[in-house]
Parts: sequence; structure tokens; C-alpha cells
Amino acid sequence: MTVENSGALSVMLTSRDTKAAAKFYVDQLGFEMKESWPSPEEPMWCSLVLGGQAIMLGSAPDLDNLEGMCNGDPALYAYWKKNAEAFQAHPAGVGMQIYVMVEDVDAFHAEIKTRGVEPATDPVTQFYGIRDFGVADTDGYNLVFFSPVVMTSCQSCGMPLTEAAPGQMYCDYCTNDKGELKPFEEVLEGTIQGYFMGMQKMERAEAEVAAKEMLGKMPAWVNCSAPTS
Repeated sequence: MTVENSGALSVMLTSRDTKAAAKFYVDQLGFEMKESWPSPEEPMWCSLVLGGQAIMLGSAPDLDNLEGMCNGDPALYAYWKKNAEAFQAHPAGVGMQIYVMVEDVDAFHAEIKTRGVEPATDPVTQFYGIRDFGVADTDGYNLVFFSPVVMTSCQSCGMPLTEAAPGQMYCDYCTNDKGELKPFEEVLEGTIQGYFMGMQKMERAEAEVAAKEMLGKMPAWVNCSAPTS
């Protein structure tokens, strides 16, 4: 079943101190508080927005009062009790990265440092077409701020990308008519015949060795096992 939804996906993070967390997002990361309950000054829940992207914060449930909050619904109580106990027993957001897009990641990195934020990393350009850096919030959730970047070369075969769009990773030779990366075997064969045999005038056996060696160094295929036959 396909569900059509024109709205952006938003996330909700459980916080041990929602007031402190909200202050960090607004004052130091530059988010805008759009809604809150019961008040912006003492929020138990709030919605924060940056560049049209929403992160909601909600106070951790109080186990002593949880049953009453669920209005006697045993299924709802069991659901929230399980979540509340898990939250108390584990660090917040283990294994989760929340990506937030900004217009200029380097400028944003410099700006939040002037507000006292200590980013976990400096901005780094990734082979998959973004430049990003990490920040941990007051509860320990990992935020990744990023901007799409224009890549100079195909991350599959190394060919120059002369007219690439921001975030584009691969050249036309390495993608199908839907813009999806072709299977390794197909890219390998095209590299053998088109580049090493066609342009470098190598014999088939020599071209196979050279193509496998070259593709094996490319980010798209660095963990791919080339066919041996």
C-alpha cells in the first residue's frame, strides 16, 4: 500500500530535561520553537523547526503517574511502560543519527561554535554527496548537520563529473535510465571494454585486471568482491 504525504517527516525525542534541551536547540543551534505545551518557558513537549525540518521534544514519562496518563487503557499503559523503562535503562538514541540539512554546513559549523556548541567533528565531505558534521544534544542524541555538495568525480568509476547536481554521486555511464547505480558486474564490464580495451587499447586479460584494481579503489565498490571468472 502506498500512502501519499506531502509533509516532511519529523522526529520526536524523549528528553530527561525538556526545558534544557529546548534551550540548547533554540539558543545554540538556531531552531525556532513553533509550538509548546504547557508553555514555551516550561515545556513538557515542544516542536522545534530549522529550515522546514521539525524535531519534537517530549518529557520522559513518569512511571509513578503513567497509568493515570493512559486513562485506564491497559494496552496503552503496557506500550508506554515498556518505552519508559527502556529509556531509563539505556543511553538516549543509541544507534540513531538524525540528519538535518542546512544551507552552508561550514558556515553553520562556525556559527554554532560562537554560541558555545562543541561539535563532535569538523565538516567532512563524504563520498555519497554531502558534507557533514556531528553534534550531540543535551540528552546525547546524535545530530548530523549537512549540505549537499557537488562531487568532482564519479564515485563508481572515477570519471570527472563536469555538470553534476549537488548530491550526485555517479556518472551517466554507471547509472541506468532511472539514475540508479548499475550492478557491479555491469559497471566492471563497461570499464573493461569501454575504457581499458577501447581507450587504453589493452588486451582483454590485461584490461580485466586493471579494471578490477581500479574499481576496487572506488568508494562505491570498495567493499565489493569482484568476480573471479
